[in-house]
Amino acid sequence: MSLRLASRRQYTARIANAVCASSHRPASQFRSFFNLPANDTQTISATRTLPYSQRSLYRLISDIDSYSTYVPYCSHSRVTKWSQPDEHGLRRPVLADLHVGWGGFDEVFTSRLHCVPDVSVEAVSGDPADMDARAALSVFKSLFTLWHLKPVSHDASPSTEVHLVIKYQFTNPLYAAVSAAVSDKVAGLMIEAFEKRAQEKLSSSQSLVSNGRASAASR
Repeated sequence: MSLRLASRRQYTARIANAVCASSHRPASQFRSFFNLPANDTQTISATRTLPYSQRSLYRLISDIDSYSTYVPYCSHSRVTKWSQPDEHGLRRPVLADLHVGWGGFDEVFTSRLHCVPDVSVEAVSGDPADMDARAALSVFKSLFTLWHLKPVSHDASPSTEVHLVIKYQFTNPLYAAVSAAVSDKVAGLMIEAFEKRAQEKLSSSQSLVSNGRASAASR
């Protein structure tokens, strides 16, 4: 049995237990449990303004292989395909495998990546062409993530607005109902983790640059 199928069965079992427990409640409570919303695409987002350059933040976001070291719920991340080198000899990630554990389940997503240097990183999982074949093994029907960077200041102390958008759709509305308490917090947790990552990776280098400028100005 595959890990994904086993995880999904465990998650489904939790839902079944919740359903059985609800059968011992008054009829009004039993009806409200099944009064689930339509299984539409859900959108969550978060924004931060960070005291770093747009380029520096883009480099962190486009480092997909490092996601598993700081992104909440991501246990493994690996780029599986790169673009051809551009005119500057740089390659961009175009495919990646992301292992995501969220609300009691574990999923492996193959994400198509679209990177606009210094501006955005977009990851899309789920393909309508083979959605039916995957439905038996997947909790998510689709998952879309966008990191967008907008410069706020270009002077000696640059700052950048970081906007994170996550759009997702479950294969079953029961999953959405059970995971609701977790899903609303995910974007905030992710951008907080990214802010901490930026502080760890960029604050020291930025201090060196600032000190260098101050020394040069005092000469």
